Amino acid sequence: MTILLQLPEGLKHKAIDIIEKYNLEDVVISASPMYGGCDIAIDEAKAIGADKIVHIGHTYFPLKRSINGIIVEYIPYNIDIEIDWPDLIDELKKNQLDRISILTTAQYHHLYYKIEQYFKNAGIENRVKKGPLCTEYGQVLGCDGTAVGDDVKAVLVIADGTFHWTAIPYNIAKKIPVYGLDPFTKKYVLVNDQIEKLHKRRIASIIKAAQAKSFGILVSTKPGQYSYRLAIKMKQELITLGKQAYILVSNNLDPNSISNFLFIEALINTACPRIVDDIEQYKKPIVNPDGYRKMIKLIKGQNVVF
Repeated sequence: MTILLQLPEGLKHKAIDIIEKYNLEDVVISASPMYGGCDIAIDEAKAIGADKIVHIGHTYFPLKRSINGIIVEYIPYNIDIEIDWPDLIDELKKNQLDRISILTTAQYHHLYYKIEQYFKNAGIENRVKKGPLCTEYGQVLGCDGTAVGDDVKAVLVIADGTFHWTAIPYNIAKKIPVYGLDPFTKKYVLVNDQIEKLHKRRIASIIKAAQAKSFGILVSTKPGQYSYRLAIKMKQELITLGKQAYILVSNNLDPNSISNFLFIEALINTACPRIVDDIEQYKKPIVNPDGYRKMIKLIKGQNVVF
């Protein structure tokens, strides 16, 4: 059996250790960037005649377990952390935040019960759900921060970086505090201002895009992001409205390459929803499908609630 081993950037240096740990034989290592559980290297696997893709570092994404006859196996990469955050406990108690949602990423989720117990022992209740793109309750992805429970007073995201902290939807962040906790430095920050800033930038993109005459509709061939049929519908609708529309397809949507299409004034993104946060790199207004619907209303002269 030929196996294609797929690793995120932070684990590529551990490829040999992982091959030995899981006793993998006849392995070919993918050298391409890997951005999440949605990013399955199916084209590379087909090219080398692989029977199986072993995808390290993420939990199962809502995809078929076999794609084009190639088995896909997800193996999370667990990282242990010290569960001891007295300063954060003091902060929550000081503000009477005794009912929260604790969210964390795949590499720390094996410690979730211990984390929950730590806060419970401090008199802080945890209420969470499971996001539609997640495997576990209380899990957060860059594209899915919706596991926030009902009637909570705050959200805590345990992750090493703002990317996952700011995955919490704006409609939640505008109501309750959202804390980001770095499990290594043990420092926490309120990220509501960062979430609001991203929201305002997205609104600005929608308004600017509504004034454009020509659009590029971005389609990724990654199995977990592929939305070609949606792109076709968008193109037809834009043409009906008197706009020019072109579908741009790629596995890796590179901002530098896309910016070379000088005749395109605005971009519609059907791939990873966090792409729109890189507006500086794309150098053009860019909107997701939800923002697209608002943009269409603006083009039609209808009222829009942001």
